Amino acid sequence: TGINAEYGCREQADVAAAETADQPFDDSAYDMPEDGVLIHGLYLDSASWDDEKNLLGDARFGVMNPPMPIMHLLPDPDYVEESEGQYDCPLYKTGERAGTLSTTGHSTNFVIKCFLPTDMTREHWIGKGTALLCQLNQ
Repeated sequence: TGINAEYGCREQADVAAAETADQPFDDSAYDMPEDGVLIHGLYLDSASWDDEKNLLGDARFGVMNPPMPIMHLLPDPDYVEESEGQYDCPLYKTGERAGTLSTTGHSTNFVIKCFLPTDMTREHWIGKGTALLCQLNQ
């Protein structure tokens, strides 16, 4: 929300309902982007990140909740969800995925959905319960 507000003020655009185009960031170069923010410290649940293909991949045997690489969150008021090639991955505060329903109709544990590139269907990831997490349950 803060990213959208800052971008909207600067660009004088209505981004109240804007989606955020998410893309993994080449973390070998730490130049700050002109727009959006870089985030790190997220974990994948029921998936892994394929560094070679730069795509969401199946979970690796014996690896629970691998870290997600640095991501660039960029507000885009004209963003249109693609029907193929990406998974609209939910980001939760905790792995419990439960919370009280807020006035928006979302769980208070839900943060945003992140559009991650993939070569598998959306249904594949939904069936696995794939999500991003801000923190792990100990």
